[in-house]
Amino acid sequence: AARGMSRLPVVPVISSGYIHASAEKALSMLGIGHEVVRVLSSDAVGRIDLSALEAALVALKGEPAIVIATAGEVNAGGFDPIAAMVELAHRHHAWLHVDGAFGLFARVSPATADLAAGVELADSVIADGHKWLNVPYDCGFAFCRDARLLNAVFGMNAPYFPPTEAEHPDFLYLAPEMSRRARSLAVWATLAAYGRNGYRAMVERHVALAKRLAGQLRTSSDFELLAEPRLNVVCFRYRPEGVPQDELDQLNRRLGQAIIADGTVYFGTTVYAGKVAFRPAIANWRTTERDVDLILGVVRRLAEGLRSQA
Repeated sequence: AARGMSRLPVVPVISSGYIHASAEKALSMLGIGHEVVRVLSSDAVGRIDLSALEAALVALKGEPAIVIATAGEVNAGGFDPIAAMVELAHRHHAWLHVDGAFGLFARVSPATADLAAGVELADSVIADGHKWLNVPYDCGFAFCRDARLLNAVFGMNAPYFPPTEAEHPDFLYLAPEMSRRARSLAVWATLAAYGRNGYRAMVERHVALAKRLAGQLRTSSDFELLAEPRLNVVCFRYRPEGVPQDELDQLNRRLGQAIIADGTVYFGTTVYAGKVAFRPAIANWRTTERDVDLILGVVRRLAEGLRSQA
């Protein structure tokens, strides 16, 4: 904290292919650099290769390293095996960080808690309030196992700032910003209103809606479900008969633009396992079965319009 990273060697960073772009951005902002990340994937979708992770950590011989695990991959909602990664990281003296932007909320429900098993053993964890808590942008949380580290980095050593101790922290010294609005007020209000049981019910309802959409995709003849939904994200693409494989990506990109322009339903376009796809993420408290049931009909209508113009 005092001398920064001057004259320090490169910090090894290891992740699965699930790593989010925001984690890479954070590494750049920290001065570690995003190009140092070693992605150890066992397949095209990015699942972690645990054997390769162990070999990489052994090769470091106990030198400091960061291992990033993802709880809720952005394209299809995949989860790294956090417990196994924590065990390997700690055995070899590495720091295990969990990106749980929305996937951390899987722990709220017994039906999904196992997806993020082991997260409580991590050295640091982040999550977003502006996702499943439905509070306004921007609202995020960072949890650190050793609170003294936060105070050491973000504390202010100046006579015009009150002194603080890790055992009795001042929230002024627990994050980069010193002047900030009361983001926690909205979080407190929604937790006070709905509580654990309310959020458990919402998570379970959204998981059920994701499964409902996946079921509709499986029985359709012109859509392809690219991954079984593990939480609340459904990854699929439009794949009608008669369209060559090498034209599907372009068609789905055009379709993604049409979906946004139409505005009846709203979700983004991505690339999953080398295929251009869509990724509806069901997290809004107002989303119902009626909303989900609109999706395929709207997308089909827009797709047929695009094909008729070709």
